[in-house]
Amino acid sequence: MVSTEVEQISTIGLDEKLDQKCSIDGKKKKKKSSSNKKTTSPISPYYEQVLASYPLKLNNSKAKGRHAVAQCNLEEGITLCQEQATAFVVRSPFIDHQCHVCLSDLEQKMMCSSCNKTFYCSENCLEKDKGIHALVCQPIAQTEAIGHATDVDADLLRLMTILMARKYLDTLNQEDIKEGDIQPTPYWCLEDLISHRENADPAFIKVLTEASQRLAMEMPNEIQTTVEEMVTLACRINSNAHGLGDNHSRNTDVALGLFPLGALFFNHGCNPNTAFIGLPNGQLAFRTIRPVAKDEELVVSYIDLYSDRDERRQALLHSKHFWCKCKRCTGPIEKSVDRFLQGVVCTQCKEDVYIIQATSLEHLSKGKRALYMEQGSFKCAKCGSEIACDQVRETLDDAKKSYMLGMSAIRQERNYKQGAEKLEQITKYNSNKGGELHTMNALRLNSLIPLMNCKRHKNDLKSAIDVNRSIIGLMEQYATEGTLPANTSEISDFWQNLGELCYEMATDIKGRSSILEKKWLKEAKTAFLHALKVRLVIFGGNHPKTKSIEKSLARL
Repeated sequence: MVSTEVEQISTIGLDEKLDQKCSIDGKKKKKKSSSNKKTTSPISPYYEQVLASYPLKLNNSKAKGRHAVAQCNLEEGITLCQEQATAFVVRSPFIDHQCHVCLSDLEQKMMCSSCNKTFYCSENCLEKDKGIHALVCQPIAQTEAIGHATDVDADLLRLMTILMARKYLDTLNQEDIKEGDIQPTPYWCLEDLISHRENADPAFIKVLTEASQRLAMEMPNEIQTTVEEMVTLACRINSNAHGLGDNHSRNTDVALGLFPLGALFFNHGCNPNTAFIGLPNGQLAFRTIRPVAKDEELVVSYIDLYSDRDERRQALLHSKHFWCKCKRCTGPIEKSVDRFLQGVVCTQCKEDVYIIQATSLEHLSKGKRALYMEQGSFKCAKCGSEIACDQVRETLDDAKKSYMLGMSAIRQERNYKQGAEKLEQITKYNSNKGGELHTMNALRLNSLIPLMNCKRHKNDLKSAIDVNRSIIGLMEQYATEGTLPANTSEISDFWQNLGELCYEMATDIKGRSSILEKKWLKEAKTAFLHALKVRLVIFGGNHPKTKSIEKSLARL
């Protein structure tokens, strides 16, 4: 079943900040322009060589930094890059569920008895990891205790440790890489990644410094480095790491790794044409999810596509330290799907919403939003009629309150009935009534997902199916009316979930009504076929998540 929690680990390229000093003398201006050109360094031949077999070109500009563009017109479902992590770790919640080398599910567990933190699925994987684990075993054994004592994530400390070992092994160049295997991206490429250390919270730097000092005391001499370098490495991880999803329908990441090629050349965009996917063995692939024109930049999204503009920008600003200037974030909001995501339907024409302008960087960085700063009125995007700001705020605040009460009932009280009642106050929609949340308001989608799980928990399969269909319908509406991607991992998960619910309905009714049993089996097949179609684009035919859908279809 689909989880209500989505964890995404991001990596975003920053636009260079241009020098804005003025000069009266024309010659000086010309000289400055020449100087600026020198700041755009050529791309390393290594990157060109390692990506030469893929249909993309690597560019570097002052406006976008390093980035990749399509070499030719591309169809959806084309692999643009496949990279072996410089290093990765299995996240703590899954530490004894996945192999630490190939990431396969652990049917039998082989654990390192020295650190008790490393697990393998086979002798083969244990042998592969022997060289690097000998260097990291002792410090990894202490990462949980150090993390607890300093309030630093133990997974971050483990990944730092393995990366330092990788740096040492790269200097030896003695690893046994089988012919045909993708080699890990060298450690030196990490130094091309932006760390954003100067933007990090001083309190974080303080505890990270303490944790690094303790961790350094556990390191063998071969991988010792300065505490300053360790802190900078941790900042690079926080700004550039990618999550690796599991092979099932859980919408979460089981591992965390650094993939410099992907982080350097696939910039963020809030309306992406590309997606990154986790593969077995700690690999990451980038694939097109819609047709891409020649020379079009290849961009991915590392945040929720269905959040409103202010929420997306605030999330990126706080976690990745940059102000998003993608096409979606800079386009006129009155013509963007973003107006609907926090929209209230016009009481006059009932055909559009009141425009809430995007918040400026100055105010959003201080936690303020235009929705609450505006003192006059909001105007309808279609008919131009105006309404007092307080009325729009009241509608949105009431919906947010219902959402929080519903989630509190579910998470804290385990009262699924009460939670569902609160969430249904948000999800019900009357297209003929003005002054209510627009059908594409993000609060509706955010409420539908836990509502579906409430219905499932109460064993109300029919209602859960109806809500699941509403979720898919809303995501399809975002794609058709809002031009957001139609092929996403999330929508494939909800198609799979719908298929499983319909199959369960067929199983429950078996022996009581052959007509209804056939009906639900047919609907299950239709849902699984939709899931398969999307996953073939995003993941390709050989990915475990695609294979799992094929198995579901086979049992029908």
